[in-house]
Amino acid sequence: MEKTVKISAYSAPTKNDSAQDKPVKDRATALELEHKQAQIAEERNKALELLKNITLLRENLKQEQARSAELESTINKLAGLEENRFAKFNAQFEEEKKKSLEHMRTIEQLRASLQQEQAKTAELAMSSSELAAKAQEIAALETKIATLETKVKDLSGVISKISSIAEAAKAANGN
Repeated sequence: MEKTVKISAYSAPTKNDSAQDKPVKDRATALELEHKQAQIAEERNKALELLKNITLLRENLKQEQARSAELESTINKLAGLEENRFAKFNAQFEEEKKKSLEHMRTIEQLRASLQQEQAKTAELAMSSSELAAKAQEIAALETKIATLETKVKDLSGVISKISSIAEAAKAANGN
């Protein structure tokens, strides 16, 4: 709200008009002074308003800086938590990886042991079939032995009869 005031250019006072012009000059000067004081008051009011705005803006800036610092702090905390979670996850992953490798080694060892056991079982199966065949042979031999024993007993009986007959014949001849 600027107001412009038109003031006539300075003119040198004339000797005749100087007495009459003095009150007019004083009035014009007073009006000009009043106008200038009004402008100064207006500028002062504007300056005060601007100062209030600056103060409010400073307070707002401080509040925003505080919020920003708080937000940054929260973000840093969250980032720290995420880093911790990520580190824990990595540690767990590495641990699981190690366990997995150990399990794989154990599986390989068990496979090798299983193959050895299967080979032994195959050998035992062969041995057991051989043993079964030998057991059958032994059973057959035992049956033959049993038959022979029976024959030997029969022959022993026959021999004892023959020897008793021979003794009887000796006794009959010798008398």
